[in-house]
Amino acid sequence: MLRLTPLLLLLTSLVQAGDLKLSSVFSDHGVLQAGEANIYGKAKPGASVEVVFGAAKATATAGADGVFKTTLTGLQASEEGKDLVIKSGAESHVAKDVIVGEVWVGSGQSNMDMTVGSSFGAKETTARPRDNGIRVFFVQRIPAAAPVEDVKGSWKIAGPDTVGGFSAAAYYFASTVRAELKQPVGLIVTSIGGTRAEAWGPRGMYDAQLEAKGWQEKEDAGVAARVAKAKTDPKTQTVWSNGPHMNWNGMVHPLIGYSFKGALWYQGESNAGQAAAYKWILGDMIKSWHKAWGHEFPFIIVQLPRFMAKKPVAVEEGGWPVIRESMEWIADHVPGAMMSVNIDLGDEKDIHPKDKFQVGDRLATVALQRVYKTRTVGEAPRVAKAELKGDAWVLTYDRAVSLKGEGKGFAVQKADGTWAYATAKAEGSQVTVAAAGVTAPKAARYAWANFPEVSVVSAGADALPAGPWRSDK
Repeated sequence: MLRLTPLLLLLTSLVQAGDLKLSSVFSDHGVLQAGEANIYGKAKPGASVEVVFGAAKATATAGADGVFKTTLTGLQASEEGKDLVIKSGAESHVAKDVIVGEVWVGSGQSNMDMTVGSSFGAKETTARPRDNGIRVFFVQRIPAAAPVEDVKGSWKIAGPDTVGGFSAAAYYFASTVRAELKQPVGLIVTSIGGTRAEAWGPRGMYDAQLEAKGWQEKEDAGVAARVAKAKTDPKTQTVWSNGPHMNWNGMVHPLIGYSFKGALWYQGESNAGQAAAYKWILGDMIKSWHKAWGHEFPFIIVQLPRFMAKKPVAVEEGGWPVIRESMEWIADHVPGAMMSVNIDLGDEKDIHPKDKFQVGDRLATVALQRVYKTRTVGEAPRVAKAELKGDAWVLTYDRAVSLKGEGKGFAVQKADGTWAYATAKAEGSQVTVAAAGVTAPKAARYAWANFPEVSVVSAGADALPAGPWRSDK
């Protein structure tokens, strides 16, 4: 119950006094989180509210502002659809065919938006029979200048007539998790293409960040300039998808309080110009989500895959290699944050890689290892130790690895600071990296480019790719 405290500040004008109103997510074909599920809304101030879902019952009393909140407990995962009934006096709200399972939120930009119908394997996937245990609530793309109380959208059951429009990364995540847990999975997808992380968090989330000094003032000035321009140019948008906090206001804030297991995040392309700062841009955004819900929850990041091949060089500075490193830093330092590696995927010229099955499946393997603990492996191999031995760098990974092809993708730094292509040999968990003619190399890097060559994978059936790495952090 303490986790719902932020809700008291949020549901202030959902409906007029005396009306019973629930968020759109409490609707037909919905999915409640197994274990405990929060139920909240508005009713007549001071009125008693009763919630019934099969054998589970809960009660609440609406406050002076009409807000009520309660929690259904002991919910067992089940595909059996039941009515979720909320009553207050003579009023009632009924959501039909509601089931119980694992609920996840998927957010980010266009690669989270990208549908099954636009990805590889669309024909085969959309031909799958209806699956009552996978359901998606797609939040309509409506940014807002200030926090709002509800979203527009509805729950859809996976089937030949619906799956083509589902987020591909989210759907394939759900498919893998469902197959392993033998439980229903619900997804709430809230994403917009081309958006920056700053648009997905609340006002003030960077107030304690020293590197963000003046950030809020700059954002406010930008909004004020648009508003002023709109007075003379009616075509000027004063609410837009990259407006400061506007996606949060219209597409995340209204979901606060809804119970879910964790979040999936596929974004970063639009922040690549501030790759190093992404550590706190996204890191503080994640913390703001945790604060809003009143507790820490799993937040799995899709580390950006390969893209934008350039003229071959041993290493590339800045940009995508650094934002991938920032994502890894977040996974290591922000509570609840985790990361899936996708460096072997991607397209040289298309920022929207079509192999979304592997993206979703790898997100699921992380969840199954870290969250559900049904697998002993799921995260990509990581360099646990690196040391210079003579003229070679010896990297020790956290588990046994092997090299695909010729072990390409490595480089070492010469005494003059330039980089040279290197070769690698793997034995167990160790990879030895050296370059002919380079003595005592100052540093070593792997897959350090926008579109790098990739060779290190975990030894075993999973064959998960190791992510980019450098000794000279």
